[in-house]
Amino acid sequence: MTFKLYIKKFLIVSMVSILTVVLFNLYQNEFGLFGDSNGKNIRIYANQKTSKYLFSFNYIPDNFDGILVGASYSNQMVDTQKLSNHYDIYNLSMDGANISELKVAIDNTIKYGDIKLFIICLSPYITKNNGIKSSQINPKEYYSSLGSISNFKYYYKKYIDLEQGDKSEYYDSYWGYINNEQALKNTDSTMEIDDYISDLKKTTGFKIHVDNIAYNELSQTLSNIRNKGIQVIAYYHPFPKRLFNVKAYRESYAGYKDKIDKLLDFKDDVVIDFNQTKYNYIRGYDDSYSDAGHLSKLGANKIINVLKTHIGNLD
Repeated sequence: MTFKLYIKKFLIVSMVSILTVVLFNLYQNEFGLFGDSNGKNIRIYANQKTSKYLFSFNYIPDNFDGILVGASYSNQMVDTQKLSNHYDIYNLSMDGANISELKVAIDNTIKYGDIKLFIICLSPYITKNNGIKSSQINPKEYYSSLGSISNFKYYYKKYIDLEQGDKSEYYDSYWGYINNEQALKNTDSTMEIDDYISDLKKTTGFKIHVDNIAYNELSQTLSNIRNKGIQVIAYYHPFPKRLFNVKAYRESYAGYKDKIDKLLDFKDDVVIDFNQTKYNYIRGYDDSYSDAGHLSKLGANKIINVLKTHIGNLD
């Protein structure tokens, strides 16, 4: 075989291999990126941020008319399918996400879909810093879904998950929420809250930081949503009542809330402050939490019931 013939065969085999991989991924369409995904049920298997980012191009716009966004406080255990009597609301929240990362997926969903309801969970984490913090949200991921190293890693994680009996925290993630109840079953929320309060009391100069760029991005996001005629429901995540007995925390949180309040339209937005006294039936009980801030299934269901009432009042 001549070198020229070898190169020719090598190129043909390479092209056929690449085409095969691309066609396989098009057929699988794991993220609902291509074609009509209306009526499909697509869940997360791995790389939560990447998955939700890719879902925001087509799958979410095709199947949902509302979204819930926030960091892990609203991502974990908040099952938006329980709100489906009024809207089909996808939980687009992401663990560890700031507003810069959320905004990318929000903008896609608004651009390609017909969203009528926008729910945002307000917590200090989403405005703590700015910028894309990981490689999981990147425009290259769109075409990487047709064949790449990360794509193969995704299939491997999916295979392992299914082989182990599909018991991961993503097993019921068709509407986006993350069920980490199994992973946290041995967590003692009372001890977690006690430890956090103890650390707070030892900390000098405790302050909830609001990044200026993140603050402006949140402002821009809310303005864009309102300009499109989408109803906003903004709720302050409930933190354990006992935290507010610590003066430094109470005063710092009040400063944070005063600043975020300036971004809300109290005339047209539905604003819910779950840290008010009337919600002590949630924040006053440690079993509402899985740790010092994240909700347990019990606590999440209490939040959902309140949201359901407010959404019902919009009709």
